[in-house]
Amino acid sequence: MAPFFPEPHIWGKIKWIAGGAKGMQFADWFDVLLHGFPFILLLFALIKKIISK
Repeated sequence: MAPFFPEPHIWGKIKWIAGGAKGMQFADWFDVLLHGFPFILLLFALIKKIISK
Protein backbone atom coordinates (compact mmCIF):
# COMPACT_ATOMS: atom_id res chain seq x y z
CA MET A 1 0.00 0.00 0.00
CA ALA A 2 3.04 2.28 0.18
CA PRO A 3 4.42 4.81 -0.73
CA PHE A 4 2.28 7.40 1.03
CA PHE A 5 4.16 10.62 0.25
CA PRO A 6 3.56 12.93 -1.58
CA GLU A 7 0.29 11.03 -2.10
CA PRO A 8 -0.71 7.39 -1.67
CA HIS A 9 0.44 5.37 -4.67
CA ILE A 10 -2.98 3.83 -5.25
CA TRP A 11 -4.58 7.28 -5.23
CA GLY A 12 -2.24 8.42 -8.00
CA LYS A 13 -3.13 5.35 -10.06
CA ILE A 14 -6.87 5.90 -9.52
CA LYS A 15 -6.52 9.51 -10.66
CA TRP A 16 -4.60 8.32 -13.71
CA ILE A 17 -7.38 5.85 -14.59
CA ALA A 18 -10.07 8.48 -13.99
CA GLY A 19 -8.18 10.77 -16.36
CA GLY A 20 -8.48 8.26 -19.18
CA ALA A 21 -5.56 5.93 -18.39
CA LYS A 22 -3.61 7.22 -21.38
CA GLY A 23 -0.19 5.64 -21.54
CA MET A 24 -0.90 2.94 -18.96
CA GLN A 25 0.96 -0.27 -19.67
CA PHE A 26 0.22 -3.77 -18.40
CA ALA A 27 2.63 -3.22 -15.51
CA ASP A 28 0.64 -0.16 -14.41
CA TRP A 29 -2.64 -2.11 -14.40
CA PHE A 30 -0.96 -4.92 -12.45
CA ASP A 31 0.35 -2.32 -10.01
CA VAL A 32 -3.21 -1.04 -9.48
CA LEU A 33 -4.33 -4.59 -8.75
CA LEU A 34 -1.53 -5.21 -6.25
CA HIS A 35 -1.96 -1.91 -4.41
CA GLY A 36 -5.74 -2.15 -4.46
CA PHE A 37 -5.99 -5.76 -3.30
CA PRO A 38 -5.78 -4.97 0.45
CA PHE A 39 -8.72 -2.57 0.07
CA ILE A 40 -10.71 -5.21 -1.81
CA LEU A 41 -10.04 -7.73 0.98
CA LEU A 42 -11.10 -5.18 3.58
CA LEU A 43 -14.32 -4.50 1.70
CA PHE A 44 -15.13 -8.22 1.44
CA ALA A 45 -14.38 -8.73 5.15
CA LEU A 46 -16.67 -5.85 6.12
CA ILE A 47 -19.48 -7.11 3.89
CA LYS A 48 -19.11 -10.64 5.28
CA LYS A 49 -19.18 -9.32 8.85
CA ILE A 50 -22.31 -7.26 8.17
CA ILE A 51 -24.11 -10.13 6.45
CA SER A 52 -23.26 -12.66 9.17
CA LYS A 53 -24.87 -10.56 11.93
